[in-house]
Amino acid sequence: MVNYLEKELVAKCKSGNQNAFKILVNGYRQKLFGYCLRMTGDNFSAEDVFQEILIKVWQGIKKYKEQQKFSNWLFTIAHNVIQDSFRKKQKYSNNVSINEKMYLTSSETPHISFVKNEKLNLMEKAVMSLPKNQREVFILRQQSNMTFKEISAITNEPINTVLSHMNYAMKKVKKIIGEAYNENQ
Repeated sequence: MVNYLEKELVAKCKSGNQNAFKILVNGYRQKLFGYCLRMTGDNFSAEDVFQEILIKVWQGIKKYKEQQKFSNWLFTIAHNVIQDSFRKKQKYSNNVSINEKMYLTSSETPHISFVKNEKLNLMEKAVMSLPKNQREVFILRQQSNMTFKEISAITNEPINTVLSHMNYAMKKVKKIIGEAYNENQ
């Protein structure tokens, strides 16, 4: 999103313009929902968390300071809402289900689609098996293309800790995928 347009939309949001809010949020909808989905592990929970994030963003938009990057502010709120969600869920259950998805385009044969789906499921399972802190850093870096400095600000952890989380996450994901590949040989 163009920085000038974003600033203009934020200013309109601060004055209560809901249409500007819709436009602003639509620019981040896919990345933000993807982050929620990967952190929660299922579509239903991701929808709930996503809606809660939007409410908190709308309620807090007047407190947003233009000196910080809007995406960092947005993902910090998302991080906090997801952490609260985890705390609430821990009271009831420690199980996180994986939302199995089938990706099929018109140009793919069923075999190619099956292989692609298996690879995506394996990657998803590998990521979901990571400890929460490593998973979050991995998702923010790989899916949202955030810098380690931005991730550090969002998670409120030192940059070296964030780098360590990413390093361990990469090693674990590679190991899981490597083991699965070796089993299928």
